[in-house]
Amino acid sequence: MEAASGGAPRLRPLDLGGTLDTALKIVTSNARTLVLAVLVVVVPLEVLSLVIAESTTRVYDVASGFGLTGDRSGAVYADEGAYAAGQVAIGILGVLTALLSTVACFKAVADAYLGRVPTPGDSLRFAARRLPAALWMTIIMVIILIPAFFALVVPGIWLAVAFSMGLPALLTEDERGFGALSRSYQLVKGHWWRVFVTLLVAYILVTVVQAIVTAVLVALATSVFDSSSFGAHALATVARIVGLAITTPVLSAVTAVLYFDLRVRKEAFSLELLADRLGDTGPMAPTTTPAAPLYHGFAPPVDPTRGE
Repeated sequence: MEAASGGAPRLRPLDLGGTLDTALKIVTSNARTLVLAVLVVVVPLEVLSLVIAESTTRVYDVASGFGLTGDRSGAVYADEGAYAAGQVAIGILGVLTALLSTVACFKAVADAYLGRVPTPGDSLRFAARRLPAALWMTIIMVIILIPAFFALVVPGIWLAVAFSMGLPALLTEDERGFGALSRSYQLVKGHWWRVFVTLLVAYILVTVVQAIVTAVLVALATSVFDSSSFGAHALATVARIVGLAITTPVLSAVTAVLYFDLRVRKEAFSLELLADRLGDTGPMAPTTTPAAPLYHGFAPPVDPTRGE
């Protein structure tokens, strides 16, 4: 394999199939690290959410919440104020869970791109350092997107796709807040439909997988336990944990590969630049291992005279 200037492998543009294939190869080759990074974050926060829900509801009907009976609220509460506060706390924990696990997965995916051996510890430490910046950017994005969706759904969808590379830009280029969202807009510009279709296909795939996992475990919960029992609620929590452990790495990998691909197309992005941004740490994988830079997103330098 030839190298680009500086000794770093040159990346080449990917189509839809190539993007998904590369992302799935990274996930399967580093499944243990990615799943562990997600579980370390998700398990304690989901258990805390379970405790909050049990403490603020008199009856939590898992079957109702999953739509297996007529009442879709899934909860009966005696103190409306406590229930509302509990739901707010659960929502905040959900955001923290999503951000921490996604950032940790992104770090692991980037390390795999560099031919390093990603580890859960490095990924989680990276996520902890970047959490405040990621949270601030998310707040700004939500503030912008909510009025857009209320005004008309189409502008909201358009902006959501335009901002979809904001988190990778924040993590890789050290952008902050509005700067990360602006950077995402510039990267997606001219490639909106390709980004939209790629993310849509990825979301459909993981949604189907998550729905199957949830349906099986919730059906088990309601067949073994009373649907309003703690056991059923606990098993429904396990279903969410398993679903997140499967879907978060895939969505993170697809987003990361898509981000790198956009930079390849617009800026001749190389792995040397990525290494500089993430810090040259972590053991390198032997070139014969799946973690080495052998994904089909890598290619020898492109001849500029060919117009590729």
